[in-house]
Amino acid sequence: MSGQSDPASPTEMATGRSNPGEGGTLAFEGLGVSRAFGATQALDSVDFDLRPGEIHALVGENGAGKSTLAKIVAGTLRADSGTLRLFGEPYSPRRRSDGSAAGVAHVRQQLSLVRGLTVAQNIELGRPRRAGTTAWRPWPRVFNSSEARAEVERLAAELDLSVPADRIVDDLPLAVRQQAEILISLAWGARLLILDEPSSALGPLETEALITLCLRLRDEGTPIIYISHRLPELAELADRLTVLRQGRVVTAGTDVAAADLRRIAELMIGDISLLEVERPTLEPGELRLEAGGLHLAAEHGPGLRDVSLRVRAGEIVGVVGVAGNGQEELAGVLTGQLRPDAGVVRIDGIEVTGSPAAAIGAGVALLPEDRTAGLAADFTLAENLIARRVADAPFARLGVRLRAAVRRHARALAERFDVRPPEPGLRAGSLSGGNQQKLMAAREMERNPAVLVAAGPTKGLDPHAGRAIRDRCFEAAGLGGAVVIISADLDEVAELAQRVVVLSGGRVTDRFDIEEMTSARLGAVMAGLAWDPSSEVGRSPAGSGAPRATP
Repeated sequence: MSGQSDPASPTEMATGRSNPGEGGTLAFEGLGVSRAFGATQALDSVDFDLRPGEIHALVGENGAGKSTLAKIVAGTLRADSGTLRLFGEPYSPRRRSDGSAAGVAHVRQQLSLVRGLTVAQNIELGRPRRAGTTAWRPWPRVFNSSEARAEVERLAAELDLSVPADRIVDDLPLAVRQQAEILISLAWGARLLILDEPSSALGPLETEALITLCLRLRDEGTPIIYISHRLPELAELADRLTVLRQGRVVTAGTDVAAADLRRIAELMIGDISLLEVERPTLEPGELRLEAGGLHLAAEHGPGLRDVSLRVRAGEIVGVVGVAGNGQEELAGVLTGQLRPDAGVVRIDGIEVTGSPAAAIGAGVALLPEDRTAGLAADFTLAENLIARRVADAPFARLGVRLRAAVRRHARALAERFDVRPPEPGLRAGSLSGGNQQKLMAAREMERNPAVLVAAGPTKGLDPHAGRAIRDRCFEAAGLGGAVVIISADLDEVAELAQRVVVLSGGRVTDRFDIEEMTSARLGAVMAGLAWDPSSEVGRSPAGSGAPRATP
């Protein structure tokens, strides 16, 4: 099916026209694109093009320049040099609104929906100005809730998405927020989509739904730049592939169907044999984390219903479930950020229920799934890295911050956790999503936490950085910490956890050792069904069918 043959394609419904650029004209072309941040050359004379109606994958390790190039295409950043063309016309956006007005939509890892508003309100807020208006005199608009709701519902039906128009964005699972952002981009007239690590927080079923959506949009004529580290996923999804390494193109426009994924991985990161997971021997010790009888009512979703969890020193427990079944609420309660309606949380016997300060004082560290909740984007790397220790020696004396000491510490910590670029004075929001993840990990895992709650700790990371974070989780457990991994990535859980707890409908529906985790068992209990061992034929690891970061 193509955009020409389908009279009611979602793109045409949203924009009133089919996608331009057919007949050999490129959807996007960038020649000699360069961009530096201080002494760091993020992009060095990069050539990149995108054809109409194709998915072009952009891959590389964290800090390779992928997000920088995406931001330049979207208009968020300006290139230092180089020329850009969009659908055959010269293109020189000065800001993101210019890119949006030209039909370029950038769906970032840090989703940009206003979280205190509904999806319907978001579809109107920030809608690009109509043709013929000026930036200083925008077209007058009065919010019409029924029209906005109808627009969301119409597009959701056309795209086969479950995006509720009247739900507050805060109340939606991350996967649904992402779908809402893609839907809104199309409603705003997107002619070109940039998807930055869109599947990094999704489970296998949600990833399959995303792939189906992308293929449908492609077949209707919408060109997509797809940034990901999951090479087998790209083999199923992308038409061509470009690899960036240290800001330079190392292979351009490779036909994915003919590509050797192992060779692509080597081009991205070097010797991939160094990335094999080496699970250390961990011996559980004394009980460190105890949560009992947790109940939490939620306006939307199941909340928590009589959830109990015990994790010992030197133990890594994985919590899995379909998105929106209580995982976010559990992370909030375990770290004191949410107060349950009933139940108690103790760290080393000390109650920390509903108190973030008490949890931090007891040595609880958190890697949240949503990076925007874990970092101050407008603050520098240095300020984010000492956020918990701003008044401590050696960073302050008599209430005065010692900036030189802060910068030395920040640079050393950024280099230790491979944050790129490791410049203490850079804004955290200027980093790529993967490097923001590493920045959070550096702050939270610097000083051996008593309890580490990590939601998707390797989400959006290249294989090399993902291994480094896994090693840090093993290290935290090896030093006597209790580690809880909350993840939709079953391979991540299989590689890290010793035990697994399954949530469905806000309840614990199963518990088992990692050796007992199979696809049949997980499929049943994640759906809230009882598992019958006699119905399972053979035993295959549950994560074997999920997208992996390494080939």
